[in-house]
Amino acid sequence: MAVLLSPITDYTGPGPAGTHFTRGRAETDDPAAIAYAHRHGYTVEETKPRRKAPATPPETPKE
Repeated sequence: MAVLLSPITDYTGPGPAGTHFTRGRAETDDPAAIAYAHRHGYTVEETKPRRKAPATPPETPKE
């Protein structure tokens, strides 16, 4: 996941590769959008993927 920061800090609207900016900020995990942003003057903040909580197996009924 990456956070893209627009060169126009208060921009709200469509961005590269289908991203949508709100007040100059968009989130994406699309590598093409991230590469485009790097090449065109956007600030890109790479973030670590959020860890999902481990699934708990259902309890088996007691007899």
